[in-house]
Amino acid sequence: MNIFKGRCFALDINEILQKKLDSRISAIKAADIRSEQLRREIPAVAEIDTSLRAVSLKIMDAAINGKEELIEKIISVKNENDNLLLKRASVLEQNGYSADYDSPKFSCKLCSDSGYIELNFCECVKKSFNTDQYTGSGLGKALYNKDFNNFSLKYYNSKNNSEFTARENMTMIFNDCKRYSQRFSPSSDNILMIGGTGLGKTHLSAAIAKEVLSKGYLVIYDSAQSIFDGYEAVRFGKDNRENIKKYESCSLLIIDDLGAECMTQYTVAVFSSLLNWRIVNSKPTIISTNFTPQQIKKSYGDRIYSRLLGEFKIMRFSGEDIRLIKISETKPE
Repeated sequence: MNIFKGRCFALDINEILQKKLDSRISAIKAADIRSEQLRREIPAVAEIDTSLRAVSLKIMDAAINGKEELIEKIISVKNENDNLLLKRASVLEQNGYSADYDSPKFSCKLCSDSGYIELNFCECVKKSFNTDQYTGSGLGKALYNKDFNNFSLKYYNSKNNSEFTARENMTMIFNDCKRYSQRFSPSSDNILMIGGTGLGKTHLSAAIAKEVLSKGYLVIYDSAQSIFDGYEAVRFGKDNRENIKKYESCSLLIIDDLGAECMTQYTVAVFSSLLNWRIVNSKPTIISTNFTPQQIKKSYGDRIYSRLLGEFKIMRFSGEDIRLIKISETKPE
């Protein structure tokens, strides 16, 4: 299955395939050099290689000029070729070399660095693509290990103080996030994650990012402050607009920690414009914030408030600051 979605990936894929081709050519050239070395050092190898070339010509001749006995002829020539290869391997081992000493050493044994298996991209290409996309997504080392497998619900209180316990609420949110990432498509919903610090918003948004990236979509994960700084740099001619287009064109934009930025009229205008552009163009966006809906309305105004509550699925995180709980667990008694 082709995991790569849309034209925005063409350059990335072409670069990866070109690197694979360069690797393949280098491996073949290095193998040729080793073969020449063996033929110089071991006359028997040179003789066998000459015989192997002659056998190759016999195979071509049989295919072109053969008649009824074509299959028998090809089988006979193949047996001759196999015997010569066995003899060559034996000669190499007698002279202290491995049988595959001058075989190309490809980095990928599955596709021999061609990048393809039949008509599909090899797993090595998919892995390189995902690695490149992950690096460019904004998910730094601190978020590298945050995924659905290591998100623990044990830190959420199971005592019933409201309609749902914190653990029940977070279990539903966890399942919704996991399902969202597994079923992600360009028409997926927008999500607004609301809740205090240390409740798992960053962890789950990073987990979504990793899962969606693995499907071949372009994901950009960045803090609100960093995004607005990027637009500000372009505004004052300190950066190229190409560097902020990613926020508009990516398949999924994840804005972390909205409200923690240095807020100005300009940043509010940028946020409104970016938000509106992605909504109008049906580009999914995930936003996490420590603000309550009322604080969002007060800080960003009625228009943005209305957009967020009307166009986004609201996930209300609950519980106690997990970071503080973990710190208390590590303190000696």
